[in-house]
Amino acid sequence: MADLSKFEIFLQELSSVEVQASAQMELYEELLKRTRELEKKISSLQKENEYLKLQSAESRENGEAQDGQKAQENIFGSLSVKERENLKVQITDVITKINNHLTSS
Repeated sequence: MADLSKFEIFLQELSSVEVQASAQMELYEELLKRTRELEKKISSLQKENEYLKLQSAESRENGEAQDGQKAQENIFGSLSVKERENLKVQITDVITKINNHLTSS
């Protein structure tokens, strides 16, 4: 009878170990699935990051060109209306002198 109870205890412990092993296998499979999902997401984010870097570089180049244009606009935009008119008159005078010089030659 004592041997039978030891055998039953052994079977119960074996069953308990089997349940724990099964739970660990399910956890492992769940973690493996999650790892694969995360790897796919990382790959996708890396591709998106490269695309955004390219866009950023292009927009930076375009921004530098626009900044140059804005700087020129700001030079003339900072002048008052009277100063602009004086500048136009001076430019017109220079153009007239150049034309006169070219036609007289």
